[in-house]
Amino acid sequence: MINSAKGRLVAFDNKKNLELIGLIFEADGGDKENIIIHVHGNYGNFYNNKFIWKMSEKYLSCGVSFLTFNLSAHDGLCEGYRKGILDYVGGAVSDYSESILDIEAAVDFVKIAGYKKITLQGHSLGCDKILEYVLNHNDIEKVILLSPVDSYAVQERWLYMHKNETVEEQLDRLIKLCDSENDVLQWLDLNEYGAEGLNDDWIYKIPVTTKALLSILQGSAFKFIKLKNGEDFLVDKETYVFLGRNDGLRMCTLDDMVNFVNKHFTQCYVNDCMVCDHDIIGVEDMLIDDIILWYKK
Repeated sequence: MINSAKGRLVAFDNKKNLELIGLIFEADGGDKENIIIHVHGNYGNFYNNKFIWKMSEKYLSCGVSFLTFNLSAHDGLCEGYRKGILDYVGGAVSDYSESILDIEAAVDFVKIAGYKKITLQGHSLGCDKILEYVLNHNDIEKVILLSPVDSYAVQERWLYMHKNETVEEQLDRLIKLCDSENDVLQWLDLNEYGAEGLNDDWIYKIPVTTKALLSILQGSAFKFIKLKNGEDFLVDKETYVFLGRNDGLRMCTLDDMVNFVNKHFTQCYVNDCMVCDHDIIGVEDMLIDDIILWYKK
C-alpha cells in the first residue's frame, strides 16, 4: 500500500475564471522558500500517478513543499466551474492553450502564499506545457521533465497506421471540419487521435473533440519537443530530465532523445539509466531520490 504525506486541498482560478483544484503539501517549520509544482500529462490528474504520492513524502522530508493540481485538461470529460457557472472541461474538450493559463495561476498561487524559489515539474504532455511556460516567463528557478516525448512523432505513427494520413493532412482536414462558431461538442471518431506505442502497454485510442484536437496539433506539444524540423529553442534554467529505458511512447532512440535535450537545455542533467515505462512504474523511489540529490546541489 502506498501512502502520501498529509496535504491540504486548495483551489484557485485561472484567467478564464476556471476553478482549479489541487493538493498542497507544505514542509514543516513554516519554510516558504522552495516548492515544486507538478503538471500532469494528457488526460491525467493531480493524483493518479503513484509517483506523485511518493513525491509528497520524499520532497517534504527534505524541506521542499509540493503542489499537484488539475489542469483544465484533466481526465477526459468533467464538470468544471467558472465563477460558479457550470462548464465542461477535460482533455477531450479543453483548449490546449488554457493549460498554460492554469500553470500561470498555480505559480501565482504559490507566490501569493510566500514561496520564492519555484520549480516546475511536468510528466509526459505536461513537459510540453511547462516548457512553453518557461520559454515565456522568467519566474521559475528549476525545471523537471519526466518522460518527455515527441508528440508529433506519436501522432504521425498513429495516423500512418490508422488513417493512412499525415499530421499536416489531418490538420488541414480538421480546420475545414471545425465549426468554430458552435459550442456543440463535435466528437471525432476514435481513429483520429491515439498512441500506437512500441510495446503493447502503450496502444490506445483517445476520445477527443475537433476543437480540442486542433488546439493540440497547433500547440507547443507539436512544436518544441519535436526531433524532426521542430522550432528552435533554448532553456537556460537548471533542468532535470528523466528518460525511462522502456518508454513505449519514445519514437526515437534513447541516444537521439538525450542528444536533443542536451542541445536545447544548457544546464541539463539527464537520468537515462533506469529500466521502466512511460509512467515510471517500479523505480519511483530511486527516481525521486535522484531528483532530490540533483535539487539539493
